[in-house]
Amino acid sequence: MSDFFNALYSAIGSDVSGFRDGVPFLGTIIDTRVKYGTDVQVTVKDGDDIFLINGSSIAAGGDSVYKNLHVYF
Repeated sequence: MSDFFNALYSAIGSDVSGFRDGVPFLGTIIDTRVKYGTDVQVTVKDGDDIFLINGSSIAAGGDSVYKNLHVYF
């Protein structure tokens, strides 16, 4: 898991796809930050929309807000 978070932390410019509240998106990681503990948060920009997504949610494929998450390193 730590290999995934290390790759995600340095993934600025990579694409992320999924659904947010049932609406599909395909955006680009524009920023990353380490959260307290062992998680990484990515900032994803899709047009005018900006999403803050936890790395653990991407690793799990989704959470209560995001579904079918994929990152393309």
